[in-house]
Amino acid sequence: MDIYIFLFYLSITLLAGFVFGKLAELAKVPEITGYIIAGVFLGPSILNVLNVEALSSFDVITNFVLGIIAYQIGTELWMPKVRKSGKSIVTITSVQAIATALIVFAVIYLIDGRLWLALTLSAIATATAPAPIMVIVKKLRAKGPVTNTVIPVVGIDDMFGVIIFGLFTAIAVATIGNEALSIHNAVIEPIIEVLLSVGVGSVLGIILGFISRFFIHRLPKKEKYIAYLVFSLSSVLLAVFIAHTYHLSMILTPMMIGMVFTNLVKKEPFEIQGAALSNFSGPLIIIFFTLAGAQLSLSVLKSAGLIAILYIVLRTIGKIGGAYLGATIAKSPKVVRNATGFCLLPQGGVEIGMLVAVSSIFPSGEAIFIKTIVLAGILFFEIVGPIIFKITLEKVGESRLTEHHQEA
Repeated sequence: MDIYIFLFYLSITLLAGFVFGKLAELAKVPEITGYIIAGVFLGPSILNVLNVEALSSFDVITNFVLGIIAYQIGTELWMPKVRKSGKSIVTITSVQAIATALIVFAVIYLIDGRLWLALTLSAIATATAPAPIMVIVKKLRAKGPVTNTVIPVVGIDDMFGVIIFGLFTAIAVATIGNEALSIHNAVIEPIIEVLLSVGVGSVLGIILGFISRFFIHRLPKKEKYIAYLVFSLSSVLLAVFIAHTYHLSMILTPMMIGMVFTNLVKKEPFEIQGAALSNFSGPLIIIFFTLAGAQLSLSVLKSAGLIAILYIVLRTIGKIGGAYLGATIAKSPKVVRNATGFCLLPQGGVEIGMLVAVSSIFPSGEAIFIKTIVLAGILFFEIVGPIIFKITLEKVGESRLTEHHQEA
């Protein structure tokens, strides 16, 4: 695509997303929902302004913004804070992931009978999209036990998702005779992907922390702002490049940069880089979610049928029930037990990446059927998930934006 035509599409995407976001805000729903709806209108389903060719040109921007969001999740994982609830976070994450996978697998296999379908859908159902969660947390300036639980849970959830997806899809492919099942495909490859993603991200985080401590620290305060923005963005760009080139996790790699960095620096550099990145990423967030909406197909709803409805209902039950069970086992406060599951419903970036993998490892007929069902689920969870998350944070009193309006 010609670069100037690309810029034209970019301007339309940004403007439409912004306008629909403000309309959504007036309707008392998250701006993210407005961005996604704008994308649905612009995409092939309705106006076809952003056609399939145009959308494929935006892949690099989508991955870059996903990297920024993952990096911001990492910066929230300050170890002294995480240690206070470290065991409970691991327990909640693992229990809700396993519960979701088991519920989706058992019911769909019982009703449909196709093992490969039940395995693949149950694996994809475990993942949670971090992007809408982080954007709403920043927007509401949310703080409290639920927020402090949800952010690390979403971060760790990607590790579980990658491993479960690798294991289940390897078994699923073997059941339809595409290739022989092996321990290497089912277990070793996904674990290596996670370990390499963590390792590469950690090394880049150490380098960023070293630069902060021995170079940026000496600059005047105004120059620190630009310096942190430059080095943070450069590290994310490098992480996205490495993840894409060597098939690592687009979320785990930049997330580890943020996590390692935030634990190597003092409060002032942490706050400066956070402010710099937040101000820069605003328009990119609008583009990211508008493009996510454009990729959703309304026609999918007609063809997905009963299995898609089951997938949506069962994933919802698994996330809410699993998080409640995990929090109960971990002896978390009542508010965490009751609210965490409702915060884990959004889907999007990670799942779309899994669908790309589905296209390459399954025969075309099975791949299309899986993608149809999951895209119907993503359409639902991308629009409804952020709304439920926002309402939950406001209901438990962790939205500081609500408090600010009330005081005003």
